[in-house]
Amino acid sequence: MKTQKAKLIYASPVYLMANGIRYSHDNHHLSDTILEEKYYQTGEKDFNLIKRVGFKFKHESVLEHSLVVLEIEASRALLQELSRHRIGISPTVKSTRYTLTELKNEEPFIVKKMSGEIIDYERVKKYVVLTKDEEVNESIVKALENTRQLVKSGKSNDIVKFSLPEAFKFKGQYSINLRALINLLKLRIHKDALWEFRELSKDIIDVLPKEYKELILLDEDILKNYEALS
Repeated sequence: MKTQKAKLIYASPVYLMANGIRYSHDNHHLSDTILEEKYYQTGEKDFNLIKRVGFKFKHESVLEHSLVVLEIEASRALLQELSRHRIGISPTVKSTRYTLTELKNEEPFIVKKMSGEIIDYERVKKYVVLTKDEEVNESIVKALENTRQLVKSGKSNDIVKFSLPEAFKFKGQYSINLRALINLLKLRIHKDALWEFRELSKDIIDVLPKEYKELILLDEDILKNYEALS
């Protein structure tokens, strides 16, 4: 069973994008969004206004009047690619030092028996992302076990982290506006992108509120690649 790589923490009201658009022509009186204390319902006129201005007319700056906050868990290999997205996205990632400290309390991941080596994959998956290649997975586990032994030996985590496999997991909170998110998804859900990033991209779309998902899938390239993964 595939682990969900993205979790939605917060999504700002879609109405804020329509509200920003209406400032340009001072026509807030035309808004049909219902606004009450702790409640809102985006009106059809306002939602269509976002589609028309932000997508049909390509005035994408209005999409920046939005905020999506996600919890993301994936491999360090993916983190390197994710870190290349810097405009409109703010990351805070769990300390590698802290994560390494958790390994101190772990028993060996590889146990040698008469029948051969036994790998406890359930515990392994807490720390690393596994692939569909068995040989690669065995190499990942060996690297993880080596790292565990180094941590147990008392070496500094600042030195030990150099032994980490690219498959080692990170977890963090990412804040991103819709314009930046569409750019990220357009690149990373593409069939030529890293398979793990493609899965993450699909997971992000799946956890978003219905209105955000509908707006994102207006992009034909994203829609095509999303459907290919569904």
